[in-house]
Amino acid sequence: MPSTIEARVLFTIRWLAILGQTTALLFTYFILDIGLPIIPALFVISLSALLNLWHMHQSRLRQPNDRYNSVALGFDVIQLAALLYLTGGLLNPFSLMILAPVVVSAAVLQRTSTLMLIGLVAASVSFLLYFNLPLDWKTAFDLPPYYRAGIWLALVLTSCFLGLYVWWVASSARRLSATLAEAKLALIEEQQTRALGNLATAAAHKLGSPLNTITVIGHELARDISPDDPIYDDIQLLRTETERCRVILGELDVVQGRRAIAEEPPLPLERLIEEEIISRLRHPDVDFAIIHQGRSSPPHVTRRPELIHALETVLQNARQFSKAKVSIHIEWAVDDLHIMILDDGSGFTAQVLARAGQPWNSSRSGQDGHRGLGLFIARSLVESLGGKVTFANAADGGASVTFTIPSAAIT
Repeated sequence: MPSTIEARVLFTIRWLAILGQTTALLFTYFILDIGLPIIPALFVISLSALLNLWHMHQSRLRQPNDRYNSVALGFDVIQLAALLYLTGGLLNPFSLMILAPVVVSAAVLQRTSTLMLIGLVAASVSFLLYFNLPLDWKTAFDLPPYYRAGIWLALVLTSCFLGLYVWWVASSARRLSATLAEAKLALIEEQQTRALGNLATAAAHKLGSPLNTITVIGHELARDISPDDPIYDDIQLLRTETERCRVILGELDVVQGRRAIAEEPPLPLERLIEEEIISRLRHPDVDFAIIHQGRSSPPHVTRRPELIHALETVLQNARQFSKAKVSIHIEWAVDDLHIMILDDGSGFTAQVLARAGQPWNSSRSGQDGHRGLGLFIARSLVESLGGKVTFANAADGGASVTFTIPSAAIT
């Protein structure tokens, strides 16, 4: 999933590069007294400055896209290659800077753009290996050809490694961000749907009383006015439209199940798990059992989408890995609520348990669309409520996932 870099970031990077190139060039020429073609080198740097000014002007008219940024980074490679050609080629200590555009491309652009940029870097350093204006080092020395070839090979391999590695890391981060954004969007949609339902139910209840009054008055008027009265038809129309309103409000009540007017009242945690989760996950080969481990009555909780989604994700995993039974142990105290989900399967493998709750960590990663993000999202949702999730293997086998959530967050 590509991510377009902001234009101002690219401009800032190029201005810093121009400043650094100019400083290094002037320091070498005037302070170190090393002879180099100062005028052509300054001309190459000025081209980069002029292009940056032109790009800044164009960006005010339209937002640069990935193709635009790819061309801009390609120009940076060519500009650096031209500057290195004038200042010693690959023997210039600053030749490593030609790798910088590859790193920027790998972090923010598509893989195709990065591969093309790597190819351009490889072609540039290959040209510089044989063609360049040598620097006047003031000291006679001659490096062997294999050393020059080693520098060439190091630059080519480093550009490939940095480009592909940074792209892989950035791509993984973007996929993870997109997945979390999808989960957050689903929670927001659920909250909005629930709020809309509450609003519709509230409207039905609020409008019910005045509508009854209008209905009664309409009946009284229809009874007292004879059919030949000029307003008789209007009274009948009023009664018909009033009845339509009653039917519509009745349908709203049926759809919303006559929920609470402002918000749904808290309900027992056991009932929440049964109605919202187990009813959808029930399977003939797996038995779900809820076990209370508190002395007082079970706590009443609100229908928090974060809690429901996290519990559903873990219970779904438990059902898939269990042999015949999944247990939900509920323990509560004054401040905290503990929910332990235990299955009778083979448990977490050592590799998965070591990184449990981390992204891209699953024994089924890549199979049937599994990406190893379920437990990570569940953990993130619980942590958003101020709680925490612990993962373990039970002593008698099976995986164990425990939610510890502050009571104030869900009651």
